[in-house]
Amino acid sequence: MVNKIADVEPVREINIEHVADRYLFAGRFAEARRMYNRLLFSAPVNDYLLKGRILKKTGDSYNQQWRFNDAVSAYEKAEEALMKLPESEPMRNEWIELQIDYCYVLMHLRKVTWYEEKKERLKPVIEAHGSILQKGRYAYVVFTDLLWKNGWYMLPDETVIVCERIINLAQVENNLPVKLTAQNMLAFTYLFRHEFIKAREISFEILSHIREGEYAEEVLRAYCTICFCYRKENDLEKTRKWVRKAYGLADFNKNLTFRYLLDSISGWIYLKAGDLQKANYFAMTSYNGMSKHRYPFLAFSLIPLIAIHTKQNKIHKAIHFAFRMLVPNQQKVTDKINEPLKAAIRCWGNNDLKGARQFLEEAVKRADENGFL
Repeated sequence: MVNKIADVEPVREINIEHVADRYLFAGRFAEARRMYNRLLFSAPVNDYLLKGRILKKTGDSYNQQWRFNDAVSAYEKAEEALMKLPESEPMRNEWIELQIDYCYVLMHLRKVTWYEEKKERLKPVIEAHGSILQKGRYAYVVFTDLLWKNGWYMLPDETVIVCERIINLAQVENNLPVKLTAQNMLAFTYLFRHEFIKAREISFEILSHIREGEYAEEVLRAYCTICFCYRKENDLEKTRKWVRKAYGLADFNKNLTFRYLLDSISGWIYLKAGDLQKANYFAMTSYNGMSKHRYPFLAFSLIPLIAIHTKQNKIHKAIHFAFRMLVPNQQKVTDKINEPLKAAIRCWGNNDLKGARQFLEEAVKRADENGFL
């Protein structure tokens, strides 16, 4: 969850951790890690509380970049440090904070057994000793787990309930950053329930409560939701307008996720405009980035790529992307699209390229009709 971005003041020895935290919140992750490492190097040998806290923050910096394996390494070291301490309120608080983010990372890596063990161990502790905001953060982990289990497709009512619970908790604490994040989660939920008007209304509400220059990442999340709503409604001009706004705001050094999502939308815009060369460039850029970092939203790029190569009669390439649509652990789409893709693959396997093309065209048509292109 993202706090207000602040300018970072010059480093003084007495406030290294404070300044490093501000680098972290500002998305300057490499600089934050350098300062955290400096703190670890100078930390007293037996100050395991400090070491655990700093290692956890180091993991957070990787977590926010979706470098989940690096985050796990840092979190594991943080847990080792904390486990050397006798139980106390400060130790338990750090342990709860660590486990929340540890669970989130393991869930994204689909380390299912490990994730479930940690989640179940954390649940009674956070219910008995967690603060309101910690309970809200734990609910965010549960929410993200629901996204994975449902494949980001036609999300159940439970996801709405979880988001509304976090919003209510944030309001009790008068915590605007947490509330904004939870509102973006709720808008995201409605987007993947294909309730585009609700998703857009929440995103506009978020933007109405933020002053210029504040909470840039939450603003960008709202922009992305608005872009995808208009894209899924086939409104080319409004999609183009909001994509320009989003590109103008985005700092891709902080979070590459937004670049790949916006590039996928740009690919769609050029496809709709008939510029297949540019459409292919942006869709491939998005696809390659998402594949490299194991982002689950491949369908945003794969369906345009299938459409592009089918139009160009490059059936072998289109079939390659059709295969990729059917692998697990990514965003699901309706069987109305998957069935003709499977039929196209069968035709291709029988060297029936004409039949393969017909089924590919049918899959693209259904994707367009059902808000997936």
